Amino acid sequence: TRKFTLFTSVSVPYPGGVSESSEQQYRDRMEEYAQKLNSADFEIDTEVRFNINAYAPTEILNAAEDHGADYIIIANRGHSKYRELLLGSTATELLQRCSLPVYLINLTVSDDEKLEDRSYRCIKACKDSLQRILYPTDFSDTANRTFDVLCDLVAEQTQQISLLHVQASGRKGVDDPDQLEKFNREDSVQLKELKERLAEFTSATIEWRIQQGSPTQHILDTADDMDASMILMGSQGRGYVSDLFIGGVSLQVIRKAHIPILTIPAQRE
Repeated sequence: TRKFTLFTSVSVPYPGGVSESSEQQYRDRMEEYAQKLNSADFEIDTEVRFNINAYAPTEILNAAEDHGADYIIIANRGHSKYRELLLGSTATELLQRCSLPVYLINLTVSDDEKLEDRSYRCIKACKDSLQRILYPTDFSDTANRTFDVLCDLVAEQTQQISLLHVQASGRKGVDDPDQLEKFNREDSVQLKELKERLAEFTSATIEWRIQQGSPTQHILDTADDMDASMILMGSQGRGYVSDLFIGGVSLQVIRKAHIPILTIPAQRE
């Protein structure tokens, strides 16, 4: 990564609905962020857009196109112990529409009773994302694209990679022991081939697992078990609906995970 564009969208209720001093406060805040990144020798742009009744996900996608972005980084909120759903709707809607990779920084919420007293924090430091990577796959085209990204991403600091396939409960034949055994044999061969290919790019420890049941739950459990620093997954699986950019499993993992997630979209025209 050589260049960052720091972007925010401000929705204005009517023409002139934001004072010049308020506009300058937004720009000053962005410059503070830029100064922090400038110390790391990145090229930095900043942009604040003020539009009437602006819809943040659309504004972000438009800005990404205008600036020629290769991927998007966005924060994603979790939920408190009171089960109040605080999932960032901007992140969710962005993923539904985005044809770029999206890196989600999942934040947890403190349990202060008053909303104004709550704060957000990262459970896993994003600088450690490449240390222990979980790669779930259903062997779909999008999962295969994601594997290619995995091969490009592995670095010296990568210590462990786990390849995970889940025999989903709803898959036809999974409830038949003989058919399940056949699935496991076939999928074991594919996972071993992925491991051998990946070993050409890294000296990290590579393991593979096959589980049966809920893909979402097994992905989350495996991430906890291996103390994963990042989940790398396709944003759709075999059964995604063509007019939705993000599949059900991906969406549930994004909603429930506490670590950074990099989602890779399907190939489109």
